[in-house]
Amino acid sequence: MASYYDDNFGEWHIEDEEKMAFYRQVQAESIEKECEDCGRKVRLRPHYGICNSCADRIERGYQW
Repeated sequence: MASYYDDNFGEWHIEDEEKMAFYRQVQAESIEKECEDCGRKVRLRPHYGICNSCADRIERGYQW
């Protein structure tokens, strides 16, 4: 099993070709932009506004 990380979904544990194909699609669609929450330059899908790190933090109830 291979592990990868991206700013859209965080850590990926890729076990099969179907997941790898989706990972590659996400990477191809991602563009460099500024996270609306933390302000870091990240690679996100165009319709995403915040990075995975900020989304995880918000889901856990934490704010800056």
